[in-house]
This record gives sequence, C-alpha cells and structure tokens, in this order.
Amino acid sequence: MNDKSKEVTCKEEFYNFKALCDAALHRDPSQTKAILEKQSRCLFDGEIREADILVFLTSMNRSFYNYILYTMDLSLYQCCYENVRLIHRCKDKNEFFQKAGQIIHAYCHELALNLQDNPYIIRAREYISSHLDENLHLEDVADHLYISKAYLSELFCSCAGCSFSTYITSLRMEKAGQLLRSTALPIHDIGAACGFLSPAYFSTVFARHYGVSPRQYRRKVS
Repeated sequence: MNDKSKEVTCKEEFYNFKALCDAALHRDPSQTKAILEKQSRCLFDGEIREADILVFLTSMNRSFYNYILYTMDLSLYQCCYENVRLIHRCKDKNEFFQKAGQIIHAYCHELALNLQDNPYIIRAREYISSHLDENLHLEDVADHLYISKAYLSELFCSCAGCSFSTYITSLRMEKAGQLLRSTALPIHDIGAACGFLSPAYFSTVFARHYGVSPRQYRRKVS
C-alpha cells in the first residue's frame, strides 16, 4: 500500500464509526473490542502522533452522540461534553484504549439510564405480555406503537440487553415454566398458550432453554 492509499484508509477509519456504535450499543463487548482495535490500528503503525489520537477520539465521541440522536431521538449532550474533556492529553496506546473504553462505557451507561423508563419500551412489553399466545413480529408491535421497527429494535437491545426475538423467547419460556409448575394442563396446550403452534418446536425450544424436555421439567418440579 502506498502512502496516498494509506492516507485515504486512515481518513475513513478516523470518521466512520457506524460498526463500532452498532456493536457497543447492542452490548457486544468482544465485537466492540475487536472493531476498535482494528479501526485504530493505523494510529500505531508508525510514529504515534497525539494530534491523530485526538482527531480519532473526538470523531468517535461525536459519532456515538449522533448515532444515538438520529436512531433513538435522544440527545446525550452532557455525556458528549464530558467525553470531550476526557480526550485531551492522550499520548500513548495504553492511554488511548483506556479513554476510548471510558467513552464507550459512558454512552452505554447513560443510554441505559435514559431508556429505563422509555414509554415505548414499557408499552411494547405490556403489549407483548398480553399477546404472548400469538405469532408476534417486530413489525406488528412497532405498528401498534406507531414507531419504526428499526427504532423498536434499538430500544430492545439498549433496554433489555437482547434482541426482540430473544426477549420474546425468554418471556415465553418463563411463562411455560410457570404453567408446568403450577397447572396440570397438557404440554401441547401450554405450548399453544406460549405462542407455539407446533408442540415439537415448543419442546425443542424449551429443552434448549432449560436443558430438559417439558415433560422432564414437570416431573422434576412436581
């Protein structure tokens, strides 16, 4: 790679942080770390320049702020400001990763606090709980709330720490376990009450979640 092409690559890596924002705000620490290490590699290939580190961290900070603002309509301006103060006087690789980690953690923490009582996620959870026996789709719930499915997906990842489908499966398994413990309903009826049209698929998902079949679970807890 010649100097000119290397410069173009570094410019892209200095300003495009979408993948990093996606990984961090979807709570995937290993992927976040891998992306950050790969994207910042150009900072440490040769002579370490404090100015380049400053540009990289400043751009990353603003990217997180804008990503959250435009995808969730939430302005974490105070977090952005505090991170700007944090960035100054970062001179070496260790300090870079320390400050980058602090910036990412700050946004994830503030986002979780701000979305804890988000009215959309509260209404979504209420709707899901009352329609758990139905074939629920992200788009259906989003339409019910009059928001985009992309925004609802972001909310679930940020508030529940998991995807929409994972959240529903977890809720269904919790209900299935409760019905197996407290009722004498046939297993296929319990599966239907938890939104599973196929008894075989219900048993497969249940066994994956609990480590035993519904019948074995009922014997174990009765």
